Amino acid sequence: MSYSKKFIILFIAFISMAGTCFQTIAQNKVSVKYLKNIRLDSQASYDFFLGPDAGDFKTSINGFGSGLLDVFGMRGSFDLITFGTEKNYLSLGAGFSVLKYRLANNLIFGKSADDVVTYMIDPDITHNYVNTFFGYGKSKIITTSFYFPVDLNIALGENVKFTAGGYMDLNLTARYKMKYMVGEDKIKEIIRSDEFRKFNPSTVKFGVNATLLLKKLGYGLSASYSLTPFFKPGLGPDIHEARISASYSLRPWNLPNKKDKGQEASN
Repeated sequence: MSYSKKFIILFIAFISMAGTCFQTIAQNKVSVKYLKNIRLDSQASYDFFLGPDAGDFKTSINGFGSGLLDVFGMRGSFDLITFGTEKNYLSLGAGFSVLKYRLANNLIFGKSADDVVTYMIDPDITHNYVNTFFGYGKSKIITTSFYFPVDLNIALGENVKFTAGGYMDLNLTARYKMKYMVGEDKIKEIIRSDEFRKFNPSTVKFGVNATLLLKKLGYGLSASYSLTPFFKPGLGPDIHEARISASYSLRPWNLPNKKDKGQEASN
């Protein structure tokens, strides 16, 4: 199924959900709020690829011990504005992400004469990637982005909230890091963002996301999928970014609302 057809189907589903939500909102008190929530991923997250060429880009946990600052990706956003009731509302947010894809195959990238990205497993047998959990070796794609989510937030009972919607991702940087041993020497190679841009990564991407949250605890499970391929269509491998993460939500200001203040005054 093409990207445009996927987008149309998901857009229709989103509009259907929005219609149901707004019917509920119309029967209740509606308000507009600003900076209502902060949404953050916890450290328990996993970034990976899906798509026809995803088998060559499968991800791995090997090599985590070779750099503590390199371990996890992150994604966080503010709900800039929300419209609806306390239980059901539409939110528009803005956030920042650093996503890391640790590849199981140690790939070398190149380009064909017609500007299409090519790749192969590193053929140099002197490169020892020490492919263990605490090994020095790794091959990893790292991206940083601004992203802008639009979500429907629906209360399911008193303690469960379901959030679903879409996002636009504006890529800022993308780079490729390789670490391996040659004998006793530790080698690090980095294809920095200016150079990696020549390998046709998509800079503007659209995707979908969903979260199931326990409201009292503020914790839940979230998932996201990029409808736009990681590489520009027809100019590279057909892979799409995906992410599963434990996540949480919190209010940026721990201030009592007007109802709470009234109760305190009466006491």
